[in-house]
Amino acid sequence: MEEYIGTTLTKLKTKQFSELTIVIGNESCDLDSAVSALVFANFLYWQHNQMKCKVCTKEYRDGSMDYKDELFLPVINVDRNDFPLKTEVAFLFREKGINAGDLVFRDDYDLPELLKSTKSKVVLVDHHVLANRDKFLAEYVTEIIDHRPIDKTGWMYKPDTRTTIETVGSCCTLVAQRLKDLGSLIAKDVDYFNAYPVCSEMLHATIILDTVNFSKEVNKGTPHDEEILLFLESLLKPADYKAEREKELNTLVAARTDVSQLSAAQLLRKDVKIVGNVLVPSFPILVKEFLSRPEALKAVSEALTLTNCDVALLLGMDLSEGLKRDTAVFSTSKPHKAVLLSKFLEDFKSPSLGLSSEQLDNAMDCSYYWQLNLSASRKQYIPALNQFHGIL
Repeated sequence: MEEYIGTTLTKLKTKQFSELTIVIGNESCDLDSAVSALVFANFLYWQHNQMKCKVCTKEYRDGSMDYKDELFLPVINVDRNDFPLKTEVAFLFREKGINAGDLVFRDDYDLPELLKSTKSKVVLVDHHVLANRDKFLAEYVTEIIDHRPIDKTGWMYKPDTRTTIETVGSCCTLVAQRLKDLGSLIAKDVDYFNAYPVCSEMLHATIILDTVNFSKEVNKGTPHDEEILLFLESLLKPADYKAEREKELNTLVAARTDVSQLSAAQLLRKDVKIVGNVLVPSFPILVKEFLSRPEALKAVSEALTLTNCDVALLLGMDLSEGLKRDTAVFSTSKPHKAVLLSKFLEDFKSPSLGLSSEQLDNAMDCSYYWQLNLSASRKQYIPALNQFHGIL
């Protein structure tokens, strides 16, 4: 992996490539997105080297002519300075010997110019609805791998775009399945996984975190997630499967929730999406705890201004003593819209979010709720927000 990342960066800097394929995850840049992008780009590089015809002309053999190969580039979809906010991603990459300094982040290059500079393709992982700032990617997209319910609203991809869209607990499950399927086409079923065991380890760890180790309370794991996890474990051969799963979950949850050094403003950027003009940050702590931080609502107001959003929908989760979820709706510029959104979410039935209101003394301007449907994450809120925007 270290050699692949180093070679990729060198080729990018020296422009020694003939074609470019960018693999990029969603704007929240959580562990699922980051690992999916890195592993799938690495696989495409490996697959290319297994299949390509070796250049055998005399000119190439003796070095008298330059040979430019294809470049498979994972882009970590967050600005470089904000990467430390992705605590669980930074932790796992460090654990696996991946130097963040050698990765390519969102703001390292002018992506529109980079894509226009050569024959280019884009693979989207862990999302298929592009953020407004990413709309320019659409014309280059040739493949999509995502685990969200399909949303054809504003679909702008070419008819021949290959899609793997299935509602499972983790996008890494679908990435691993795709690697298996593509490997079998060249009669190398598990060769990639054996060549890059660190990728098997990262896929395994991410599936464990995303499904909360197949917690029945969270109810995110599917038979497909379990099938892929067992496949990865057949390769990794942990001494104690159950103990290894629990250890991975506890370690990654601890890394994700280690936000003691982050300000309220930084927490808002840690894991955030924008749906229409609603800012939707997701916290690894309860919203109630976030709102108790100094100047939390001021930070939310500033984030709304910076992102040109009207309303903030704050989502919180705590796993320290069983799973708890809460949420809050807040707006300074359009409080009436916040009230309408709150009522809409209270009444939403597909699925019901199970919102139970509570008044917070330190956040009187918020509509605050305990969320009784513990399996509903941001993925379940996004369709509700899309419907809300459709009726305004």
